[in-house]
Amino acid sequence: MLRLLLIFLLLPLSAEASLYYQGETSLYQDTVWEGDVLIDGILTVAAGTTLEIRPGTRVRFTRYDSNADQIGEHEIFIQGRLIARGTAAEPIIFTSAEADPRPGDWGAINMVMSEENANLLEYCRVEYAYRGFHAHFARVELYHSRFRYNQRAAQFQESDVLLDDCRFENNFNGLQFRDSTVKLLRSRILNNNWGIRAVYVKLRLEDSLIAGNRINGVSLRDSEFFLLNNQLSGNRRGLYLQRSRGEARGNLISGNLEHGIYLEDSLADLISNRIVDNGRAGIKVRDAGGEVVNNQLRANHQFTLVNDGEDDFKVAENWYAASPRILDHNTRPTVGRITIAAPLQTPVVAPQ
Repeated sequence: MLRLLLIFLLLPLSAEASLYYQGETSLYQDTVWEGDVLIDGILTVAAGTTLEIRPGTRVRFTRYDSNADQIGEHEIFIQGRLIARGTAAEPIIFTSAEADPRPGDWGAINMVMSEENANLLEYCRVEYAYRGFHAHFARVELYHSRFRYNQRAAQFQESDVLLDDCRFENNFNGLQFRDSTVKLLRSRILNNNWGIRAVYVKLRLEDSLIAGNRINGVSLRDSEFFLLNNQLSGNRRGLYLQRSRGEARGNLISGNLEHGIYLEDSLADLISNRIVDNGRAGIKVRDAGGEVVNNQLRANHQFTLVNDGEDDFKVAENWYAASPRILDHNTRPTVGRITIAAPLQTPVVAPQ
């Protein structure tokens, strides 16, 4: 009786699918998907095998949570190569098969030990997963794709990843990665819990909007970075660096609830940025260094500059609009000083 009931419940799902995979299944020869694909288990694309997904395809995953931890276990496991190339008019959709979908219904698009050729997602929409896109020892390129309603939109380790014109919105966490080389270009990371959270990485972030994330916009630890022409706005903190080094140039860092930039044990060159209207301080440092020059630092609510560490901190020529408000050794003798050069007389050119 129970077996008949299960078959009855699955019939509506499998009947409308062009392809139906159940249980633990592997692909050992090159395969093309189109139409509606239902995955009711774990599908592995074996090493040396390519899975191609054509425009307009919908890939659905049933919910299966054996230990009630709110993490779905049905997923795709790529050891070969994935080419999912949709179009603007016909995106490829990876989603839940449930009538009441929720984040974590299914596991991930997993890419593991898939380094020989770059995996590709283009014009894809990924939703209701635990980890929408996950890579480990893989090469991946993502273009024009959208990630929403996932517990973690994207997570990767020991991988080489390019993301261009992608959108990560309304996930619990946006992007988290470690021990990877990442280029993130022309993308939107909006209204997640964390925006970008990374450790031991080389990150190049350009022309992107990171806004409305409830903890931090960009958090980097023990990493190297280059940030160019981005906007970090409306997060708890805009840019938070721990034991990291690199350059931030031409960015707009505004309207963050706490600090626009917080440097902790880091060496950061901050050049020609607009750091405005942040809640507590434009720049807060704790035992940090680097060049701070040609920035606009104005209208930050409590302080322009805060030193919270033992080391002194030097600031070169910047534009302030009014006398900068500084919190350092002068009012708290246990911390270091902030020394500033004469202010610029006119504001520098920076993003609007």
